[in-house]
Amino acid sequence: MIVVERFGDLYGLPRAIRFDGEVMRIFQRLGIAEEIREEICAADRYSWYGADGGLILDIDATAQHPSGWRQSYAFFQPAVERVLDQAVRERFGAAVRRLCSCEGIRQHDDHVELQLSSGVLRARYVVGADGANSLVREACGIAREDLGFDECWLVADVRPHDMARVEHLPVAAQYCDPRRPHVAVRNGARHRRWEFMLLPGEQAGDFDDPARVWKLLAPYMAPEDGTLVRKAVYEFRSLHAQTMRDRRVLLAGDAAHLMPPFMGEGLCSGLRDANNLAWRLNHILRGVADDGLLSSYTPERRHQNEAMIRTSVEMGRVSCTLDPDAAAARHAALRSGAVPPPPPVPGIGPGGVVHDADSPLTGRLAVQGRIEHGGRTGLLDEVLQPRWVVVCAGGDPRRVLGEHRLRSLADGLRAAVVSLEEVRDVDGALSAWLAGAGAAAVISRPDGYVFGAAAQLADLPPLVDDLRAQLATHAAVSA
Repeated sequence: MIVVERFGDLYGLPRAIRFDGEVMRIFQRLGIAEEIREEICAADRYSWYGADGGLILDIDATAQHPSGWRQSYAFFQPAVERVLDQAVRERFGAAVRRLCSCEGIRQHDDHVELQLSSGVLRARYVVGADGANSLVREACGIAREDLGFDECWLVADVRPHDMARVEHLPVAAQYCDPRRPHVAVRNGARHRRWEFMLLPGEQAGDFDDPARVWKLLAPYMAPEDGTLVRKAVYEFRSLHAQTMRDRRVLLAGDAAHLMPPFMGEGLCSGLRDANNLAWRLNHILRGVADDGLLSSYTPERRHQNEAMIRTSVEMGRVSCTLDPDAAAARHAALRSGAVPPPPPVPGIGPGGVVHDADSPLTGRLAVQGRIEHGGRTGLLDEVLQPRWVVVCAGGDPRRVLGEHRLRSLADGLRAAVVSLEEVRDVDGALSAWLAGAGAAAVISRPDGYVFGAAAQLADLPPLVDDLRAQLATHAAVSA
């Protein structure tokens, strides 16, 4: 794998500030979860306040995430990126070419040519994760749909000299004050962020003077209380690419979608893209499947991304109301319960690599519980280190599946097959999950989403056969 990066070093200032338990599971699989603990903190509540200072919406994130981690984390992006960059280079052997920019793309039947500032690079596939102004997207002529939200906000990141002085502030709060909507949120363990909506007539240049920024921060902090790490004006937009694939070129992250930050889902969505794409490319490059497996990447990811963009837009409209009467009416509706809280992240979209049985688990995120097996105790991925996982509530899945199916699961898919009768379900999460869904067995994919569920253990062989059949439609001719 080769990473082409036009900057000479990692970007040293924070941008994203929140990720969820699913992303933490991705970091866990990469082996960096423990390394980033000092730079993150749990963000268990997201409180929304009206113009009168009263609570209008309280998003409770105290329950455990299905991935076995906390629901939400605040983090300082430069610190986490340093750990991630080191892991990519040292643990996974990626070659990172810095001070190297892509100037053009030419696709062929069996490869892609990238015209770089340093010469021509040939690759089997190209992933464009090159941001909102993606050259990769433009080179492929992929259009974007605008979902109709754009507002300019000032973002100010501060490192307090003493975090204890700001401990009384909520971890994450949205102030829906029509006089000046704004946000106050933790930015990892040692930073805080404020975001202020620009009012009509204001321009980005109005805040070039740090004194103007400190004037907005005055209700919370004074210049002598901390260091202004960054100030920038951003236009929050809502866009998503009409497709995330053009033959051998794939899009991920901001290159494929932009969303307002009010749900903190931008980075999460980008890492879900990468996680979804990684297992497909892994199968293709190992000869388990051909590139037809990429055909479901767009429908799976675009469905979920669009849902999160629309949720973020609606939350932004609540926050960005400048009309006092409209704000009062909206706040009253939220307080009365007439307006429901934002929905959770949906499952992957239809048309993907999932079983077509009518199961409430199919396409949803799989639970990762704590297990004890073979003398090891930990989260399921840590103990089993699988690609695909077959988890059964009881019985002997190996006897039911037979030698041929077990070999196909192990050899090509590197699957782990376990029964909760042979591993100890330490926290009871897996047993409760299966029982709650009326499932005797579940197959989950390498990205943590459920391929399908079997109501009875006897239904597991047809489920495995369907998985093998679906992947066989993409089986590489050369395999």
